[in-house]
Amino acid sequence: MEGAAADALMVAAKAGGKIALEDAKRNCPVDTGALKQSLHLTEGKATAVKATVQVDYDKSLKYGTHVELGSRNRPANPFMRNAVDDNQNKINDAITAELSRAVGRKI
Repeated sequence: MEGAAADALMVAAKAGGKIALEDAKRNCPVDTGALKQSLHLTEGKATAVKATVQVDYDKSLKYGTHVELGSRNRPANPFMRNAVDDNQNKINDAITAELSRAVGRKI
């Protein structure tokens, strides 16, 4: 039973994460396009009570943090943080829908 709960939570977390990933890709600033192309969803741990996912980029691209947070000579462009903040309701709705489907309820 615990494995089924963890699986359902991970499916729900990924559904929400995909919304943030799509928004981050849509709003990622493009110079060469490498940062945008490297954006991906990473699965974290899943238990019977919690599952985590993360929108991330290829860390070999050393400038990703500077784009997101800014630097001395570059203003911040928080396209990843905004992807979560601006879509919180959509993300919550996607998670709720997936969990409802997993337990057989309609919302």
